[in-house]
Amino acid sequence: MKLRLLPFAILLCSFQFAMAQEAPATRSGFTDEMALGGPESVSSQLKRGDELRDSLYEWPLFDGYFDWKRQVNEDYGVSFGLYYYFLFQQASDSLPGQDDNAFGNIFRFLGNWTVWKNDNGNLGRIDWRFESRSNMFDFQAPGSLGGATGVAALAPGFAYSESFDIDLAVINWTQGFANGRAGYAAGRLAFDAYLDAFPFQTFSRGFLNRSFILNPTLPTTGIGALGAVVKGMVTDNFWLGAQIYDANAASGEFDFDTFQEGEFLKAVEVGWTPSFAQRKTNLVQFTYWDKDERTDAGVTDGSGWAVSAAWKLDDTYFPFVRFGDSDGGGGVAAEQSFSAGVEISRPKGEAWTIGAGWAKPSEETFGPGLDDETVLETSYKFQVTKELSLLADGQIIFNPANNPGESSIWLVGVRAIFTL
Repeated sequence: MKLRLLPFAILLCSFQFAMAQEAPATRSGFTDEMALGGPESVSSQLKRGDELRDSLYEWPLFDGYFDWKRQVNEDYGVSFGLYYYFLFQQASDSLPGQDDNAFGNIFRFLGNWTVWKNDNGNLGRIDWRFESRSNMFDFQAPGSLGGATGVAALAPGFAYSESFDIDLAVINWTQGFANGRAGYAAGRLAFDAYLDAFPFQTFSRGFLNRSFILNPTLPTTGIGALGAVVKGMVTDNFWLGAQIYDANAASGEFDFDTFQEGEFLKAVEVGWTPSFAQRKTNLVQFTYWDKDERTDAGVTDGSGWAVSAAWKLDDTYFPFVRFGDSDGGGGVAAEQSFSAGVEISRPKGEAWTIGAGWAKPSEETFGPGLDDETVLETSYKFQVTKELSLLADGQIIFNPANNPGESSIWLVGVRAIFTL
């Protein structure tokens, strides 16, 4: 299966035009002004955690806390929040000697301080995020479950890694200019918040499999890499962006020495949206990346491209499609990939997601002769209270590349997110 050079026209004709959605009310007045990245950027995550969302149960215990956060924001320009993710997964089978279940967590304390802001939307801000990720109760972390079951490119819970000590993963300056329609960020950045930034590139929506969260043909570097990104609207509908990161940064390690090796991950992008207000939900974007050879790590250089499109049709349906192609270098998981799906909003903050993904594992990363992998995933989110959500998830991965004795692997999981 080849997905090279598919025309943008296929994407543009796949969706209907939708009017801009009214922004949801917030509990502490947080906004995502100058959110250069996707939903995992600090300001976007703060706003999402602050939304006054519907829920199954009303629990006023924390109302005073959110009122206090509003006052701090108004008085000092400081916004902050806490996120705690838990994920348990059980697989139908695993490789000999490997566990078939996993339990892990992600903790985040994040915030920003708006040092100055003009009426025209320009601002200067410091963003930060403390973070840790680990396994729990002597289980392996979900990030290891793909390897334990023989899955190569389509890891079922790759974001929940282990041995990620508490770290100042993000500390950067964000600068807005051009009346808030362009900006740059420089410092210690989370690359996945900016590289092919996409509405479903987040741990907080319904998908857990990498096929939907981070395109398998994209390279990675440490969460917390020295780098810089600049993005801006060049017309009312088109934007351009460029970014660069330390290719040797290691997650969970506050170490700047790797930057001196002079090996980098670089990317440029161009995107289209019907209006500036809809750029986060209604978009088509193309990203080209290049990653230097990592000499000491023994990883070859690589390059590739990705196309992502999403279109929020109304308050109920949110479909998306993604393509990717790479030369297999740079430590990527896949040479080609495709995924598509839809999120269907339900009453009381509930949401149903369903998607399908395919990937050809990278021969340079995993070796030659491996089968292509396919995944089907569905989940249902329950917004129990405004602060707590539960997600039931099911995945089936066909032809796990490193487990040729199995034609498919089933996985079920339960995820909880607690936000303050």
